[in-house]
Amino acid sequence: MSVIMANFRAVQHLSAAIDSVLRQTHDRLELIISDDASGDGSLDVIRAAMARDPRVILIEAETNGGAAAARNRALEAATGDWVAIMDSDDVIHPDRLRRMLAAAGQSGAQIVSDDLVFFGETEAASGRTLLQALDLDAPQMLDAARLMASEGADPTLPKFGYLKPLIARAALGEMRYDTSLSIAEDLDLYLRLLMAGHRWVMLPDPMYLYRRHSASLSYRLSAASIAAMIAAQERLSLSDAPRALQEAGRARSAHLRHQERYLHLVDAIKARKMSRVAGLLLRAPGLLGDLTWSVRDRLARRSESDGARSAQTLSLGGQATPGEGLSLSPPSAPEPAGTWSEPPHRMAAQLSALAARHDLSVEVTDRAALWAAWLLPRYAQMRIDFDTGEDADGLPLPAQTAQ
Repeated sequence: MSVIMANFRAVQHLSAAIDSVLRQTHDRLELIISDDASGDGSLDVIRAAMARDPRVILIEAETNGGAAAARNRALEAATGDWVAIMDSDDVIHPDRLRRMLAAAGQSGAQIVSDDLVFFGETEAASGRTLLQALDLDAPQMLDAARLMASEGADPTLPKFGYLKPLIARAALGEMRYDTSLSIAEDLDLYLRLLMAGHRWVMLPDPMYLYRRHSASLSYRLSAASIAAMIAAQERLSLSDAPRALQEAGRARSAHLRHQERYLHLVDAIKARKMSRVAGLLLRAPGLLGDLTWSVRDRLARRSESDGARSAQTLSLGGQATPGEGLSLSPPSAPEPAGTWSEPPHRMAAQLSALAARHDLSVEVTDRAALWAAWLLPRYAQMRIDFDTGEDADGLPLPAQTAQ
């Protein structure tokens, strides 16, 4: 298996991302880190990891070319039968790749994804998962029409383009990321894969911890990036596609053009070109509502802060110790591609929210709790309070302090 990781100036979080890959229970892997001319100390971190573990491979770029180009370089170097996509500021559960690979074998799908658990520097950035609106407790298929609809036609759907799937290298073939795209390059590749006839299964398992912060590439919209997305959308051949996909494609195109008009409005306001502002609003009055929402959202973001974190104890598991503090009994993870006893996004969102709010001292009391403990983005202390046996079902044990 090849894990590909594009990196650009993520030195602050890079070590955690690398460590989360190298501790996988499926250890037959290579980690290909494609550094996009970071210049921030990232290369030192990567080379230190290479000295510790020969599975780490570095690809260096002399000039910055963007995430798509960096990922393409990693894809060219990949030798595994399966390719896992990961960002260099995120973290993955240690059992993630094993479970996804097993699910691929059971489902016959060429693309397998899991749920994303959001976490970040503030409470507002934490405490939810990408797929929670679906309330999944069992695997579900994703097709091209639904993927397309999640980007404009149906606002009730999660934005599936954020998913970080495991992809069969044979399915990719010569297909690569579109380097003209600085945003939504993932979505574009996923659409082309599904339109080529490959099958995608989504797992309810919340095993990808997605860091939300102001430096995330996903926040950097511009009129130029939207124009590139429109051009890429037009390159998709939808004339012979099923009706549902054609309709979703038209809706996304309309959504992108509306975003483009809005960004032109913002540019005109910044440049104090009031006649252009007036013209844009006359042609598209709905832009005023978008502008109002954007101002409110920006003010809300500015008011976000870590707040006063408090010390708190958390007893995790069915054998929770009575007394003061919090307790949570997570469901047991089923066999890969199996059905959970309850939707696991609830447990994952709770753990993310607690980690954002408190400096947690965690007591892990059973095996289900040990699996869940790896979903905590950070904690102050952790104690394993049960007999793990020889290998704790293959899971590594979390560090006892300061994560």
